[in-house]
Amino acid sequence: MEPDVLKWLDLARIDIKNQGEGNDVKVTVVEGEDCNIWQAGWFSHGGTGYVMETSDRHLILELECKGAGNLLVRLQGIDRRASGGERLPLWVDYTRLAVNEEVVFWELKPQWHDRPYVYTRKVVDGETLRVEISWALHGYKGTELFQLLMVGKPNE
Repeated sequence: MEPDVLKWLDLARIDIKNQGEGNDVKVTVVEGEDCNIWQAGWFSHGGTGYVMETSDRHLILELECKGAGNLLVRLQGIDRRASGGERLPLWVDYTRLAVNEEVVFWELKPQWHDRPYVYTRKVVDGETLRVEISWALHGYKGTELFQLLMVGKPNE
């Protein structure tokens, strides 16, 4: 059994980008403590993109948009791979997304890296949005979890 896989079951990934040439978005974590945020070069064409991995199951983010464009928030599982290079199906059960207190969804939405939930919204320069995201551990069936744990030593 691969111990890293067990640790990864508790992580969610959120990609954030203000799409538009030269656009950016300042990401401030208002509520949540275990957030790793980085600027991803591969995600920064046509606007600067950020990737967040976190084990917090409830986040409140403040997103300050720089430049008019389309805000992209992608909810998914983390990208980890087995020794053969195949992406592991690390699921996250998203339960709520609200933007400026308007509920986008409040239901169970299981997602993984290759099947994200994508939220987009037109924004103006200087607009600040308050984004609330909640999720739970995925309800793996016994055989799914066993197969995930036995795929081999993943690469980071």
